[in-house]
Amino acid sequence: MTTASKPLSVLYLTPYYYTGRGNAATAERMKTYLERAGYHVMVHAFEEEDEPLDEKLEQADIVHALHVRRTAEFVKAYGLFIKQPLVLTSGGTDINIDLQDAGKKQDMKQLLAKAGALTVFTEDAKQKILKGFPWLSGKVTVIPQAVDLPEGEPKAPRFLPEGSPKLLLPAGLRPVKDIFYVCGALQENISRFPDLQLLVVGEGMDEKVQQEVEKREAELSWFSWHPPVKRKNMKAFYQWADVVLNTSVSEGQPMSLLEGMVHGVPALARRNGGNESIIDSAGNGWLFSTPEDFVKILETLMQDPVLYRRTAAQAEKYAARYHHPEDEAARYMALYDSLRQ
Repeated sequence: MTTASKPLSVLYLTPYYYTGRGNAATAERMKTYLERAGYHVMVHAFEEEDEPLDEKLEQADIVHALHVRRTAEFVKAYGLFIKQPLVLTSGGTDINIDLQDAGKKQDMKQLLAKAGALTVFTEDAKQKILKGFPWLSGKVTVIPQAVDLPEGEPKAPRFLPEGSPKLLLPAGLRPVKDIFYVCGALQENISRFPDLQLLVVGEGMDEKVQQEVEKREAELSWFSWHPPVKRKNMKAFYQWADVVLNTSVSEGQPMSLLEGMVHGVPALARRNGGNESIIDSAGNGWLFSTPEDFVKILETLMQDPVLYRRTAAQAEKYAARYHHPEDEAARYMALYDSLRQ
């Protein structure tokens, strides 16, 4: 940290902070660990708050914004002038989806040109952003996303279905998450898993997907949905699960898989750049490329207790070693200091 008499003040801009989304978890974690290191951290959730930013901007030594496209639209709409060093962190959607839209890409370009640094979670994300903006080559840094465990005992959920195997799919209800990807294959092979339970936990973000969820829940005895819960209460769901599942078309770096791994729950994840960044197939989890592959892997894992226990142990060990929040905070602090020199 700097040697100034007062703590370095960071204004953290994030789309969400008060709802149970990935952006909120990242912002909460960053605030916690930066403050433990002696920083002063202010948070402004621009999709949830209407209060003016003038005072916070004036106090800030560094501005750090999460999600490039959303931040670009916010800055443009409100005509914000940021004179401090600006750090941008890109998740998944702004790289995997927004870069394909010419208008959104132009908004992102204007903000990226003002930034002192851009951080991404994976090498895959770095290559994608550099393909879109080759001139950023000297500004992009890979800092893997960390995972922490909220303190306190979780509040019991309203229900947890009984059965085996118990598959947990934490995901917002939107098309990119593709939460029905393996449902057809599971139903076709239901004789292999007569007591199967698949539980989706997440916020309704798309009306069509929400309607389809309600339809599947009514038709399939093994399919359930639970609305989003506070992060500390997710512990109860991870304790319930045999497997944590990710079926997304694309990902930045999935917090749900990392949280499951911290709790010793094996991850089964659809092959994409974000999932590949944390899953060593047949080591700390399993990657699949088709629904049929998923069914085969699930059956193998559930029929081999030794393999299951080994995968769970390696998952927990991996998350603790490579995604520790103190290491993440240290890398951001070093980045802040480099921009202020």
